[in-house]
Amino acid sequence: MKLFLKTQVLSIIIAFFWIVYLNVLAILDQPGPILQYLNWFVYGFAILFAIIYLLLTRYMVGHKWLAIPLVILPYLMIYQPILERILLSIVSKSYGMTINFLSLSTGATHLMAILLGLVFGIINTNRYIRKEHNR
Repeated sequence: MKLFLKTQVLSIIIAFFWIVYLNVLAILDQPGPILQYLNWFVYGFAILFAIIYLLLTRYMVGHKWLAIPLVILPYLMIYQPILERILLSIVSKSYGMTINFLSLSTGATHLMAILLGLVFGIINTNRYIRKEHNR
């Protein structure tokens, strides 16, 4: 039960970071000279968030491979759509269209960052030290 609770908290944190990711990209996507550099921001933030997800996975979940589907499935089916709908309901229509476009165009990049962060966070966790620490 503890693992399930930790994975759900991690999934909610990841969904919150998705909303932050979309808002930062939408602010940077305002018309002007920055538009040509937007891809660098997309990949830069994806790398930054992958490192954050790696650290969160390492310290919250540990060396448990079952955590990957327990984080990804609720994130994709519950938390990300709900938080995105809430965000779209509180912003203006033009800003919402920008967020919707960025959500569609950068969603795969963010999902890869999540998967890389989760997998390398689990791999990077030393399970033997973790078992001795839990005793």
